[in-house]
Amino acid sequence: MRTESRRDKAFLPRWARTMVATYLSVTASAVVAAAVIRALGLGVDAGLHNALMLAVIVLTLPVSAAYFVIGVFDSGSTGPGGFRLGALGLLELFRYLGYLGFAVVNAAVFRWLVLGIRNGRSVPSSASAGLPREVVLRAHGVNSRVRNLLWAVPAAVLLTLPQWLVASLAWCGISGCSGGGFGVARGGEWIAVSLSVVNGLIFAVAVFVVPWLYPTGRRVLVSLTAGALFALLGAAITHG
Repeated sequence: MRTESRRDKAFLPRWARTMVATYLSVTASAVVAAAVIRALGLGVDAGLHNALMLAVIVLTLPVSAAYFVIGVFDSGSTGPGGFRLGALGLLELFRYLGYLGFAVVNAAVFRWLVLGIRNGRSVPSSASAGLPREVVLRAHGVNSRVRNLLWAVPAAVLLTLPQWLVASLAWCGISGCSGGGFGVARGGEWIAVSLSVVNGLIFAVAVFVVPWLYPTGRRVLVSLTAGALFALLGAAITHG
């Protein structure tokens, strides 16, 4: 019985395994297709390659944001990530493989979240469980795990920094919304809004995944509120 209990705590439920397998399969298929198009580059519309790369970048957010930043500053790029059709060099092959690594990182984080929520779900709800009243009360409200927010929240903020950098460029261009220098560039606002939403979700997940507050519904409400405020704050700062 003890071995079975440990197995249940270490393995994902079937629905989560299906989601991970589907996510990795879709991402790997998009990366392979983009790499093949990039390597051959014969009679293929560059727009298809760029669309595939944009899909890969979105699928592997937030850890793929750094690659997107590199593509933004690559003046010779023809699409997301800074790739051009033609021969596929060794360095660029490693860059494609990097996206597969990003997908594995996201899958690992998803597994950690699911197992953390699943294993932390059983919280005493009444004194009939044979526990002292102080323990039962401590299970409803803020508990000692609130200290884990001291590393979870800064880690989430670090993950959002690349997206904020791209958002600051997407709002009005490299010269900012003041219009100086190269002037105001429009058309990329949807990128900034999308990345702001992504950053809000990252922050909300970081606040929620640490079981510092019970009942869980209350922690969900706090997490969503914190994520929304963080997204609005970041959007206001990057739009400046």
